[in-house]
Amino acid sequence: MARTVIAQISDPHITGPGDELFEGSDPVGNLTKALQHAAQRTQHVVITGDCVARAGTDNEYKGFSDVLAASGVNVALCAGNHDESVKMQTLYSLPSRNGRLDYSFSVPHGKVVVMDSARLGRSDGALDPEQLQWLDAELSAGEPTLIAMHHPCFATGGAALDGVRLDNASIAGLADVVSRHHVLAVVSGHAHMTLSAPFAGTIAYICPSVAYEFGFQGRNLMHRPGHPQYMEYSWGADGSAFMARLVTVAPENEWFVMESF
Repeated sequence: MARTVIAQISDPHITGPGDELFEGSDPVGNLTKALQHAAQRTQHVVITGDCVARAGTDNEYKGFSDVLAASGVNVALCAGNHDESVKMQTLYSLPSRNGRLDYSFSVPHGKVVVMDSARLGRSDGALDPEQLQWLDAELSAGEPTLIAMHHPCFATGGAALDGVRLDNASIAGLADVVSRHHVLAVVSGHAHMTLSAPFAGTIAYICPSVAYEFGFQGRNLMHRPGHPQYMEYSWGADGSAFMARLVTVAPENEWFVMESF
């Protein structure tokens, strides 16, 4: 039986037409390449927040909408701390609950639950008790489930990045819910680096940004332009044989045939 394959792209930080993120960056080109590549391999694409560069302006969402329209790829969207959640709900006709961008959708052999961890004026994330109750209900059917949100649910190391995760109360509440259900993984972005860690009986993943990456040089937090890349998650019937891998889209002329199959 065919495997379920889901792609996660994160933190594209698309600027408005006529604006630039920073010199040397190519968020539009990277997002476009990642979307087009993922669409050939996967059944669904989720973008886990910070869809736009800075403040969720109309001009920024115009730039983001232009990329989606040009790529022709249908995507599920999460809200990030640089997004305007309510504006996204209206612009992209997204489902929501109590003003939060919380919704789920079915996939072969399971479902994906999208949660709105963004809070206006904060760079860290939070999940309200009511959101966690809703999540508990969504997971109660026992389907293999991928949970997607913007903010990570584990510490990423270094004081400079302490504030990029969910707050402590949200992490504890999420862990309590996740530990009682069939959750394949909790996936997020926001940290602009590729990381994974055990979490509440499953695994949590952080997807790198297609706009720019963070890294450490000694104790200094550094950044560099991102790459056209995404995370790919796949599993078989009943959630069996779950796998995750990072995909970096390389130019065609960088690939060489080793063996024909």
